[in-house]
Amino acid sequence: MKKETENWLKMARHDLKVADTLLKEGLYLGVIEHSHAALEKLIKGLIIEQNKKPLRIHSLLRLVSSTLIENVKEEVKDSLEELDDLYFSVRYPEDFDAVNAKLSPEKGNQVFGKIKEIYKLLERNIK
Repeated sequence: MKKETENWLKMARHDLKVADTLLKEGLYLGVIEHSHAALEKLIKGLIIEQNKKPLRIHSLLRLVSSTLIENVKEEVKDSLEELDDLYFSVRYPEDFDAVNAKLSPEKGNQVFGKIKEIYKLLERNIK
């Protein structure tokens, strides 16, 4: 594994741990931001490992599309699109209170669980 890939993966694991800590504290906006960042960094590590340069974008769906990972299921693509939408509403909120009100403990746990599942699926693609 390339050193640069290792660095991206270390950062991704760190963000996932931060998200888990924030989930336990009930800080769901941070859970969304750090969970999304964890997946983004993992995907960028995959791209680097494939001798490609990752795009400087935040869209998980677009990043996964550029990794040449075969057989990414439609439900995973749908989840990535949903996570992108949620991330952008948190990252660039038009109404903080409205966004924060949508993030209940159930939603926070649901999103984090989905992200961990996708994280594990994608992590298996690293040689």
